[in-house]
Amino acid sequence: MKLERGTMGTAVAQLQGDLNFCAYDAGPVDGDFGRKTEESVLALQAYHGLEKDGIYGDHSDAALMGEVQIIQEALTKHGYHLAIDGAVGSETLAAITDFQKKNGLTVDRIVGNETLKSLGIEIPRAVNQSETVVPSPTVKPLPAGNGNGQLVCINPGHGGSDPGACGNLQEKDMNLVVSLRLGQLLKERGFEVVYTRVDDRWMALSDRPAIANANNADIFVSIHHNGSASPESSGTLVICYPGSSKGLRLAQLVLNGLCNRMGLSNRGIIQRDDSDVTFSNMPAIITEGMFATSPSDCHFFSNGGAELEAQCILEGILAYFNS
Repeated sequence: MKLERGTMGTAVAQLQGDLNFCAYDAGPVDGDFGRKTEESVLALQAYHGLEKDGIYGDHSDAALMGEVQIIQEALTKHGYHLAIDGAVGSETLAAITDFQKKNGLTVDRIVGNETLKSLGIEIPRAVNQSETVVPSPTVKPLPAGNGNGQLVCINPGHGGSDPGACGNLQEKDMNLVVSLRLGQLLKERGFEVVYTRVDDRWMALSDRPAIANANNADIFVSIHHNGSASPESSGTLVICYPGSSKGLRLAQLVLNGLCNRMGLSNRGIIQRDDSDVTFSNMPAIITEGMFATSPSDCHFFSNGGAELEAQCILEGILAYFNS
C-alpha cells in the first residue's frame, strides 16, 4: 500500500476516517490526500518512531491498524460485539458512539485522551521515540501553593478572523483552551482572574493590555502557540519586555514549569518589544507553549498536552508569588 499527497479515492477516504477516529485530525473525509491528511500521517509516523515522509505505506498502515485493533479489543471487553480487524467500520463507530454516550464523554467518535482513559487503555509509542518529538504527558501532582487574591489577567492570543498560526489545529483555539483552563486552576487556588476574551472573537492588540491596566492586574499572561514553515519545528519559549526584572523572573519560572512537565525542547526566553508586554503596567509575559504548525505537537496537545500546559503555567505563577 502506498498513499501520498495527490492520491484520491476510497482508500484515502478510509484512511482519513481511521486517522480521525484515532485523533490524528485528517480533516474532512473526502477521499483527497491533501495537506491536512499528509500532516496527520506525519503525526502518526512521529508517534510511532517511523520515517517521517508523509507517505502512508506498509509501516504506517501497520501502526494505524494496531491502534484501531487496541481500541476494538478494549470495546469488546466492555461488552461490544465487533470484529477486531484494524479498520474503522460501521460496527466500530456504533460501539464507540454508544460507549462515549454511556460514559458521559463528548460524542464525537474520536478516541482521544479522555475516551482512552475511560476504555482503560493507552496507545504505546515506539521504544526508540524521542520525548522531544512527540512527548507523552508527564503525570505529576498538581503544583502546590495558593494565591492570596492576586489578580491575573489572561490573554488568549488572536481570535475571530485572526486564527494565528495554523497546522492541524488553529492557534486561536489552542490559546483559548489553555487560557480558560489556566483561569479555572488559578481561581481554585485563591487568585482573581480576568480574561481579555472568553470566546472566538477578534480584538485589537492595543485593547488587550489595556484590559489588564484598567483592572490593575498584578501580572499579565498572554497565551500563544508558535508557528513555522517547517512541520519539524517544536519546543517552548517565553517572551518578556527587555529590562523588566520582574517580567524576566516570571518568564523564567513559567518556562521552568513548561519544560519540567511537558518535555519539549527549551527554546529559552526572548526579551523584546511586543505590544502585550510593552504596554502593560505590570510584569507581563507571552508564552509560546508549543507549535500549532507541528503535527506531533498538535497530537500531543489534543491528547493531554493542553491540560498539562495549563498546569505548567500555573506552576510558574505559583512560584512567582510564593517564593
